[in-house]
Amino acid sequence: MGCFARSVRLAAVLLLGCAAAAGAEPPATLGVRWLGVAGVSISDGDEVLLHDPFFSRPGLMRTLFEYYEPDVPLLERLLGAGSPAPELASADWILIGHAHYDHLGDAPWLAQRSGARLVGSPTAVNLAQGYGLAAERTRSVLSGESFEAGPFEVRVVESRHAKVALGRVPFEGEVSTPPRGPVHAFSFKLGDARHYLVTHRASGLRIFTASSAGRHLPALEALAAEGVRVDLLIASTSGRDPAYAGDLVRTLRPRIVVPCHFDDLFERADAEGAGAPRDPADLEAFEAELRAAGEREGVPLEVRRLALFETLELIRGDGVQLTN
Repeated sequence: MGCFARSVRLAAVLLLGCAAAAGAEPPATLGVRWLGVAGVSISDGDEVLLHDPFFSRPGLMRTLFEYYEPDVPLLERLLGAGSPAPELASADWILIGHAHYDHLGDAPWLAQRSGARLVGSPTAVNLAQGYGLAAERTRSVLSGESFEAGPFEVRVVESRHAKVALGRVPFEGEVSTPPRGPVHAFSFKLGDARHYLVTHRASGLRIFTASSAGRHLPALEALAAEGVRVDLLIASTSGRDPAYAGDLVRTLRPRIVVPCHFDDLFERADAEGAGAPRDPADLEAFEAELRAAGEREGVPLEVRRLALFETLELIRGDGVQLTN
């Protein structure tokens, strides 16, 4: 399985100024695993929330000339014994950042198998139902809405998709009714682009997901005006403009930033080298942009590049510093 054999575990302790009394319960912990492309899993040990899980990743020719079908043997292995992401089998919620196939394509199948509820735009929900997911297992939410997902509070933040296709946003449009699946990858219309602000109620830890390297600046500035500061920002890199990193850092003031969507979306998740940067120089440039923005804005942040299926542990404890 190549890179599936990697078992690196990365621990980052967030010390956020919450004094621990003698004999208190151990600090709440979240595990955040990068699943490749814009996918992550977030778990507190009891419930699992997934964002944009996408593993099948058919090659370019299949994407161009065939209908999109999840790679069931691959997905079965990922949900079976020895999985590099065992939490997938018990997912409770799946958040969809936008409805392109490289974000939504595998999610209906995973929701059916794990019992998870899929949450996204009306377009994402219709496409998921077209791939056989029961309507009662989906939830359509709009930008500005908030909802409870087990131990998490999730807020939908309006965004934009980056112009990654010759200066244009690819496959814009909506899907207003469930199609008869399977459909072509190009029929996975955008719907809308949104960020998610995920707050773990027990710890107060905040995770912000950006599945495309665009943004709706007024929505980010509204969060800043509320005094929101995120502990972990998961930020897509592809197609960003020069102000993107600075806008994210200035408004969200993240403590840790994990880049995503820098790998080859046509490379199967079990392929040798899956998860590697498609353009290492561009990824390094984005990381440098983030650090420079942190220095400029007076935001002490760390940039952490995760390998495929590597996990970041967030722990709320005492003090105000970050340590490994």
